[in-house]
Amino acid sequence: MDVASRSRSRVEERLTRLEEEFGAPEVTQTTFEVGEERYQRTLERSRDSQLDVQCVVRGDDGAVLVREGNGEWIVPRGRTRPDEPPAAAVRRIVRETAGVECAIVDAVSADIHGIRNGDDESASTVYRLSVVFTADVVDSADPNGESVRWAAETDPVGELV
Repeated sequence: MDVASRSRSRVEERLTRLEEEFGAPEVTQTTFEVGEERYQRTLERSRDSQLDVQCVVRGDDGAVLVREGNGEWIVPRGRTRPDEPPAAAVRRIVRETAGVECAIVDAVSADIHGIRNGDDESASTVYRLSVVFTADVVDSADPNGESVRWAAETDPVGELV
């Protein structure tokens, strides 16, 4: 089985598991090209079955947990570890980046990314999965650090899906 088939199969397996746990999220697919270095990183992450996760965590008052990233305020995001279930990864990422415990509510969208090597047309497309989750804060603790806060955003889920 070639790289494209293997990575596509892993994405389909992950989507099936998400559907079993949360129901069917909205799924979109995008294909784009990257340079050799980024392509190789993507290939390695695909071999480890890693996926990208983001989470909109709501506080008791409906505010959204955000952290500073690349000069803007963003929801917590990261990658699963090899063989780590996505929901467990989300809880870990939120805890590590903000010091807040959360309970996953839903998987609201899944994006399949077909990534091509722009420097090598003969290289196979690698498929990766990115999932947006929603969650509620478990306790109303304040987030850790100056780079994390609660924001009264109107529709952060809409901006991500």
